[in-house]
Amino acid sequence: MTDLQYAVLYGAAFLVPLACVLLLTPLAGRIAERLGVVDRPGGHKTHVVATPYLGGAAIALGLVVVGFVVGSTTQQVVVIAGCGLAVFGMGLVDDVRGVRPVVRIAVEASLGAVLWFAGVRAGLFGFAPLDFLLTVAWVLGITNALNLIDNMDGLASGVTAIASLAYFAIAAPQGDYLVAAFAAGLAGVSVGFLRHNFPPARIFLGDAGSLLLGFLLASLGLLIDVDVSGGLRLVIQALILGVPVFDTAMVVASRRRAGRSVLQGGDDHSSHRLSRLGLSSRAVLGVICLAQVACATVGVAIANEPGAAPVLTVAWASVGLALVVLVRARRLRSPSPD
Repeated sequence: MTDLQYAVLYGAAFLVPLACVLLLTPLAGRIAERLGVVDRPGGHKTHVVATPYLGGAAIALGLVVVGFVVGSTTQQVVVIAGCGLAVFGMGLVDDVRGVRPVVRIAVEASLGAVLWFAGVRAGLFGFAPLDFLLTVAWVLGITNALNLIDNMDGLASGVTAIASLAYFAIAAPQGDYLVAAFAAGLAGVSVGFLRHNFPPARIFLGDAGSLLLGFLLASLGLLIDVDVSGGLRLVIQALILGVPVFDTAMVVASRRRAGRSVLQGGDDHSSHRLSRLGLSSRAVLGVICLAQVACATVGVAIANEPGAAPVLTVAWASVGLALVVLVRARRLRSPSPD
């Protein structure tokens, strides 16, 4: 294919699903309201009015469109699509009736095993049993990390869009057009949904949507081929998915320290902590997305141009320090009522 053909493919892979999700999301919201599939305020939730779920249905349909645009029926693409629909279905049941955590973990682990046998796998250790366990753990971790950060308007879709574009920036220069088109499509559906999920959100992803996005990000991470040492591959992945990885690690550590169940919901996420400093929902979204951009930029730099990584790291660390100073200053001017 010529450069122009690649550009058309990538543009279509991003724009067509984006347009589909823009159009389908309001319809999904109306269906959710008629069926009573809504999230009502209360507890540690931040919204104040009942808001429909089923945003994940628009995401799922948009990703089906990605498959048609890319036009691939390779085994790996078919398996990822099938597993994605399975995790979406489980999440939908969870939204409507609830699913026990042990069942969720078992289903996600099984899907991770299916990816392994389809050749979508980690290769960090070069020893099949360990790489198999890493593949399953990766799918479990990233799928649920994305689900966990879906606790405030726009976060999950915004972070997914940024991480997907980072994967695209690695795959496209390597000529891996299927992975690059997949990444572009995932970014497209995320941006399309963000239009309706931007604070104040008119519709939520629900577990069906956030688990689907997390599973597809995990699959993308397994598909990406980076020509660096094994340890550095892990660093690149951790940076590209920096916000969900950091937030999940922080929440697990804080809940364990407090003697609470890791699976118990709460207001101890990064977004909640920023909100308590006086930031609005839109400001929280902006800060977290900026942090995600910073991490992903360094990850892409290490993957594509290792020599540029130290400079970018220092630059973004400076930006991060400036943000901390600004947040602290705001806190001093507007102390939290707590």
